[in-house]
Amino acid sequence: MIDHRYLLSAMILPAGLLATSAAAQSADTAPAQPTQASTGGLEEIVVTSQRRQEKLQDVPVSVTAFNEAMLERLNVTDTLSTSKFVPGMISQHNAGLASANAYYMRGLGNSQSTATFDAPVTTYVDDIYIARQNANNYAFFDTERVEVMRGPQGTLFGRNTTGGAIAVIMRKPSDTAGMKFEVTGGSYERYTVKATADLPITDKILTKISGFAVQDRGYLKNVTTNEWLNGEKSYGVRGDVRLLPTDRLTVDLSAEYTSNASTYTGLRYVDGQGGNPYVPGSTRKPVFYESATGLAKTDCTDDNVNTLLTTGKGSCNLSQTFATSANVNYEFDGDASITYIFGYRHMDQGYINEYNNSQTNKYAGYLIVDNGTYEQQSHELKLNKKFGSAVDLVAGLFYLRETANDRQTSFSGGTTDFNPIQDAHYKHEVKTAAAYAQADVHVTDALTLTAGGRYTWEEKNLHYIKSTQFPTLSYDDAAVTSYGIPLSQTVKRFTPRLAVNYKVNPDVMLFASATNGFKSGGWNGTASLAQNAVTFRPEKTWSYEAGVKSELFDRHLRFNLTGYYAETKDLQVTAGVVNSLGVIASLPFNAGTLETYGLELETSAKFGNLSLFANPSYMHGRYSYISPEATTLSTDLVPVRVPKFQFSGGAAYEVPVASLGGYFGGNVTWRHNSPYWVAVANSTTTTTEDFVDAGVSFTQDDDSYKVSFEVTNLFDDKTVTANFLSLFPGDPRRFTVRVKFKI
Repeated sequence: MIDHRYLLSAMILPAGLLATSAAAQSADTAPAQPTQASTGGLEEIVVTSQRRQEKLQDVPVSVTAFNEAMLERLNVTDTLSTSKFVPGMISQHNAGLASANAYYMRGLGNSQSTATFDAPVTTYVDDIYIARQNANNYAFFDTERVEVMRGPQGTLFGRNTTGGAIAVIMRKPSDTAGMKFEVTGGSYERYTVKATADLPITDKILTKISGFAVQDRGYLKNVTTNEWLNGEKSYGVRGDVRLLPTDRLTVDLSAEYTSNASTYTGLRYVDGQGGNPYVPGSTRKPVFYESATGLAKTDCTDDNVNTLLTTGKGSCNLSQTFATSANVNYEFDGDASITYIFGYRHMDQGYINEYNNSQTNKYAGYLIVDNGTYEQQSHELKLNKKFGSAVDLVAGLFYLRETANDRQTSFSGGTTDFNPIQDAHYKHEVKTAAAYAQADVHVTDALTLTAGGRYTWEEKNLHYIKSTQFPTLSYDDAAVTSYGIPLSQTVKRFTPRLAVNYKVNPDVMLFASATNGFKSGGWNGTASLAQNAVTFRPEKTWSYEAGVKSELFDRHLRFNLTGYYAETKDLQVTAGVVNSLGVIASLPFNAGTLETYGLELETSAKFGNLSLFANPSYMHGRYSYISPEATTLSTDLVPVRVPKFQFSGGAAYEVPVASLGGYFGGNVTWRHNSPYWVAVANSTTTTTEDFVDAGVSFTQDDDSYKVSFEVTNLFDDKTVTANFLSLFPGDPRRFTVRVKFKI
C-alpha cells in the first residue's frame, strides 16, 4: 500500500516537473519508480533518460518528468496538457484538428499535419517513434510516466528531434489482481470514464486491460446552425501482456485501438467594434465563444468529398488508430542487456473543415476536405553494457518504414453549390535506418565525460495521382517533374553529442553539453498547383547547454538552473499565400537561420504538509539570416511562439482527518506567458496569458477512493492559438468533479 504522505509529495512536486535533467522515455522493461526520501523531504525520481535507469538529478540533459501521481494531481490528461508546466514550451491544436497537436520548444515547432512535413518535436510511446502529428494528442488512460525532453535528441532518439521529444511510458501489468476506475463530469457536458484491470494468469504471465471514453458537447456555439462545436466523442481500449519465462527474459506485448471524433473551429468576427488585440491594425473583433459558419455537422465516416456534396454537411474530424508493440529484453551476466523493440501503427483520418467562420453561406466559405491513411513499422535493437565502474555504454540499430496515402480537396466561392478549386492526391513513402552509440566515461567519482553519435540514412519518395473526380484541379508525377522538382530525396547525416558533468558534492552537480540534431526535408505535398509542389532541405540544429542541479537543506529544496543557446540552420517554416486558383496555400520553405537562447529555472520544496514549485524561464529568439527563397520573411520579424517570459508555479497542502480515515488536499497552479506571435508574418499575436487551475479533494488513507473538485482556467482567460481565416480559441474555464476508486 502506498503511503498517502508520499503520494502528496509525488503528485505535487514535479521534481521532474521541476528539475532540469535527463531527457527520455522508458527503454528498460522494469518500471522506474520514485523512492521516498529518508529525510521526509523531496522524493527521488528515477528516469530512463539515456535509455537506462538513472536518477533524474544525475543526467546532464534537460527534461521535465511526470509520474502517475503527478499526472493525476496536476490534471494532466493528455499530451497537450503537459506544456502548462514545461519551461520553453508552447502547445496548441492544429488549426481545425483537435486530434493533432503542434508542440513548440525553444522556438522550434510545426503546425502542419501533412505527411510530407515532419515535426521537430516528436512523440514516443513505449520507446516507439510516432511519425505523424495527425493524432498525437495521446490520452493518458493508464500511464506510468511522461517525460518531456527539451532541445535536440539527435543521438539516442534521433529522428527529427531538433526541438525536443515527448515520451509516454504506459504502465505494465502487475503481478497482483486489481481494478481501478475513474469517472468525471463537468462543464460543457463533458463526461469521462477510465478503467484498468490487472489480471495475472500465473506468476509468469501477467495481463492488463485498460479503456477510456470521453464525451464533450463542446464550448463553441454555432449561431447559424444552433449546434455546439469544439467537442469530442472519443474512446480507446488497450491490452498488455507481460511474459516472464525466465529470470533473465522479459517480453512485453501490447495492442490498442483509439477513435477520436472531434471538431476544432475558429471564431466569428464582428465588424466595427474597435481594435482587435490579436490582429494589430484590424477592427474586426472575434466573438468568444461563437462561430457563424453555415456548414452543419455530420460524421466523417466515409469518402468525405462525397459526404459534403451529397449531404451538404461537414464540420467533422475522425481519426481511428490501431497500434501494436513488442519489447523483448534479455539480461546477461556482467551488467549487460539487449532489447528488441517493435512497433506497428495504422491510422485512418478524415475531416471536413470550414475555416472562414464568419461566412454564413456554407457554399461560399473556404473548406478543406481530407481523407488519409497512414501506416508505419519500426524495429530497434538496443544494447546496454557496463564496463565495471568506468564506462556505461548504450548502442543500437533502428529502422522505420512509413507510408501515407492522402487526398485533400478544397472548396470556395460557391453561391448555391460547393465550388471545388483544388484536388491533390499523393502517396508518400519513407525508409530510414540508423546506428547510434553513447558512452559515459567516469574519469573520477566526481567527473563524467559523455560522447555519442548517430548515423542516419533516409530515403523519401513521393507519387502524385491525378483526380478522376476533378481532373482539371489535380496533377500527376509528370506535371511535377516538368518543373524540375524531384520526387525522391535521400539524406545521410551524422549527429554527435558531447557532455561533461562534475559532482561538486553529492547534492550539487555542474554540467555542460553540445548536441546536434536534424529534421528531414520534404515537399509541399498538398500543393494545388504542380509548380508549387516544391522541396525543402533538412533543418539542422546545434544546441549548447550549461547548468547546475542541486538538492539543498537535507533534500527539502531542489534548485536546477539551465542556460542554453541554439542555432538552427535551414529552418523549415510555412507561410500562407493565395495562388491563381484562389487556394490559400501554406508553402513550406527553408527560411534561414534561427537563433534562440534562454534561462530555465525549475525549483521545488517540501516543508511538512506544504509542497511548492516554481518554474520561471526567459527565452529570446531571432532570425539572424533570411535565405533568398524566404520572400515573406525578414530579420525584423519575430519567430513564432517564443514568449519572452514564462512562469509556472503552484502550491499544495494536505490536512489529515483521523476521524474520517483520510485526508483533505488543496492545490493551486498558475501559468503565465508574455505575448507571442502565432503567425509567421507577425500578423497575429496572443495577449498576456495567465491560467490558474485549482482543486480540492478527499482521499481515503488506504487509497481505496478519492473525490475531487477541480477548475481549470479559473478566471476564464481568453486566448488564441492560430489564425487561418479565423482566430482559433484556447480552452475556456472548466469545472470538473472527479471520483476515483479501486478494488
